[in-house]
Amino acid sequence: MGHPLQAAPLTHAAEPMGHREPLMSDDTTPEAAAPPPVAGTPHEHPLPYVFAIGQIRARFRDPGVEKEFAQMVGATDTQGLTTDEVLREVLARPENRYLARQMQYVLTIQGVDTYDVVPHYAEDYTKLIEAVRPAPTPLDLDVVVGVRDPLGAAGSCGGIALPVLEFYQAYSFDRPSLYNAIEKPDGMPAERFRATADEVLTKILQITENVGATPEDRAANFVACRYEAVYLKTFEAFADDYALTSIKVRPAAVGGDQGVMNFTVTYTSRTTDLTEKYSVLVSTRYMNPYLLTRLGPSL
Repeated sequence: MGHPLQAAPLTHAAEPMGHREPLMSDDTTPEAAAPPPVAGTPHEHPLPYVFAIGQIRARFRDPGVEKEFAQMVGATDTQGLTTDEVLREVLARPENRYLARQMQYVLTIQGVDTYDVVPHYAEDYTKLIEAVRPAPTPLDLDVVVGVRDPLGAAGSCGGIALPVLEFYQAYSFDRPSLYNAIEKPDGMPAERFRATADEVLTKILQITENVGATPEDRAANFVACRYEAVYLKTFEAFADDYALTSIKVRPAAVGGDQGVMNFTVTYTSRTTDLTEKYSVLVSTRYMNPYLLTRLGPSL
């Protein structure tokens, strides 16, 4: 049995944590890749689970925090630094950890402020600080896994109260790092490889109102980040002159009421209009989704 692929080194935001998230290949059995959590652990939680992909941005929770930050900037050598570099430099300093804990960290999804992100474990503020990139780009991605408290808004962003997302796991990377973790088919030009992978990821992220809060969203986002077989199948389809025409996630016919989701990707021939469908079952019963089957032909 092959080992899961290890993701390429992540962006600067994740390197200090030494975090590498594995992508699952089809040589990985679902049981070995992600055994179900034991009942009674934090993985079984009464609040809604979230597996969201977006971008974490640091904001000042109130004017007092903003004024305190300005004082710390005055005591820091910031000559030649950009605004984003100054923010990261000040928050990353150990003596300013109290200030980092008072900041608001907002997860934006498709440009919309969606969650007020807070760590379940106090030491995980480090992950939020590392997500504040000194040179942010549109290619940056942050994955946050946890539970949502719709009634526990800890504050507002631009006057709008946001639901609190209490995370147990968070990691940061960018699109190129994700693509580098996928095994490139022999003979495929690098530019074509990246364009294909980008189309798959973009279609998943653009699923209507995907904020990582429903079982369907969580299954889709899990596949996007952790299961390379969907990318590899798309490479094959494009080589056979098929187009990627849809990605749908629905409750499975068996087990759907227990959080089993059917992730289906459809390809259509550009010459004959014939379609081919491939599906994989994903369990979303617990906080951490996991595979139940491998990607295979579907009716």
